[in-house]
Amino acid sequence: MGNSISPLIQVARKNILIAAKWIIGCFYLLIGAPGYKSRVIAFVFHEVGDSPRAHARLTNTYSTNRIFLKQISLLSDSFIFIDPAKDPLWADKAGCLITFDDGYKGALEAAKILEALEVASIHLVNLETIYDEFNSSALLHFLSVNSANATIWSDSTPKVMDELLPGLSKTELKDLFEFSGPYMNPEELEELDALTHAIVGDHFLNHWYANSLTKSEIIRNLSRNTQIFSEGHNMQPYFAAPHGQLDIERMELISDQGYEVIFSGSSWLKLGNTAIIPRIDMNNSIRSKASLFGAIAVLLIRSKRKPRS
Repeated sequence: MGNSISPLIQVARKNILIAAKWIIGCFYLLIGAPGYKSRVIAFVFHEVGDSPRAHARLTNTYSTNRIFLKQISLLSDSFIFIDPAKDPLWADKAGCLITFDDGYKGALEAAKILEALEVASIHLVNLETIYDEFNSSALLHFLSVNSANATIWSDSTPKVMDELLPGLSKTELKDLFEFSGPYMNPEELEELDALTHAIVGDHFLNHWYANSLTKSEIIRNLSRNTQIFSEGHNMQPYFAAPHGQLDIERMELISDQGYEVIFSGSSWLKLGNTAIIPRIDMNNSIRSKASLFGAIAVLLIRSKRKPRS
């Protein structure tokens, strides 16, 4: 994501990775795409819209409206969509699952499109940003961009955020607001939750880096445990780790809090009654069958690695 490397080098590296994924996808399809229908393949979207703000644009975590529709069409041609509300054993089934992280306003509009198509989606949100708090990772990204330093995502913790925010001027706070989001407000989250095919889940109260949190911080920041926001108690027991990073010890801790599904890592696992499911990031670079199946192939290869303890 954010770093101090020359912008031209960053663009070149990004284009090389996109090309490599497309080549891998072509080869994977040529040999019959083995394994892609053997389990649930989960995809994660973030912002969807034609005018992404700097945080989503610079981290390449957005799809334009046209590309989003193209991506859903590609998925529809190759998968059966899973609806968790209709099958309590969905995590053990084969198919395609659509998820969204962070609670962007664009995700609500995307959910309405999926609603018309009768396609289910899980939305993992940060309740603090829903209630106008700053996204902790966006804060780090904003400061790193302004200072031309690398973004250290693992610094996204309550302690660091409490140290950094008071040092920002009113102008900087305004710029930070325009840098990230826009996120849904409580009324829009209620509208999302009212959709027949949309499900709301947990992404921590804020966008914390889970492996940097203590055990007590993790428990306090699980939205289903909060006494501050009533919406947390209505969430389904699904959790997605911000940045996708969560070690086994912390997975077990969250599993013990009653979560049935944890989206994290690159391997499909089972911890007691909790399913651990990796996801594929969907962004504007995935716009063909070859690039889609390249991403699937890379995930299947990575899933062979031993998970971090």
